[in-house]
Amino acid sequence: MRRHIPCLLVLLFSATSGAAANTACPSGPLKVGYFKFGAAYRDGKGYDVDLVRELARRLACPIASETEMPRARALKMLEVGQIDVSASTLATPDRLKYAWIYPYNHTKNMILLSPAIQGRTLPAILGDAELRWGMVRGYHHSPDQDKMLEELNARHKVVIASDEDDLYKMLGSGVVNAAFAQPFSYGRWLRELPNAGQITVLDLYPQTDLLASGLALSKARFSREAAEKWHQELLKMHQEGRLYDIMRRFLSDNAAKQMTQAPIE
Repeated sequence: MRRHIPCLLVLLFSATSGAAANTACPSGPLKVGYFKFGAAYRDGKGYDVDLVRELARRLACPIASETEMPRARALKMLEVGQIDVSASTLATPDRLKYAWIYPYNHTKNMILLSPAIQGRTLPAILGDAELRWGMVRGYHHSPDQDKMLEELNARHKVVIASDEDDLYKMLGSGVVNAAFAQPFSYGRWLRELPNAGQITVLDLYPQTDLLASGLALSKARFSREAAEKWHQELLKMHQEGRLYDIMRRFLSDNAAKQMTQAPIE
């Protein structure tokens, strides 16, 4: 289901600025696609919305529409140029074929377990006959985690969720009993769940590097030169502390610092 954000942001150019083409912008106002993802985006708000709007303002690129859609659809529409920009995107070889992706925060996946799973090591969890692992369609994780999910899927142990709300609902109701999730995403859900104390959160991939979540620009719409202008502006925002400021609007001080303290390139 698509959700059109009620107050669409449209930047107006003066006659002077309209006389020359803005090389940072694709032809026509921007179309932006978002998907439910914890504090990054929900109901038209989140740090992804504020990030994209500030970048568009700094680069004087007008925004025509901002639409909520499933993650897999956002990626497909980026690929064919039906949307120009998305966010919270992990760079993978297949995605880099059709999108310029520039990291702006770092986090990692934790494992959420329902009481049905008693194991507390990865081999014990994966060997549990009752295991049903939930994952959101279109999501990528670390290479090791994606490989594990492929192996579980081959054993018919994976259940696909349409979005993160669906995933947490399945975990809470027992349809699935394990899932990967990131702290800024599952925190709100755990606070609202009556039996939150029964959900165990484990970090069983301590050796895994932090995941770099990035701004994605469609290669069908942005030239390398145009995309690089967005990249440089993103780097400037990190250096100025503006990325932290935006994150802090939606996260605790500690979480915002953790997600923005690692260098970005």
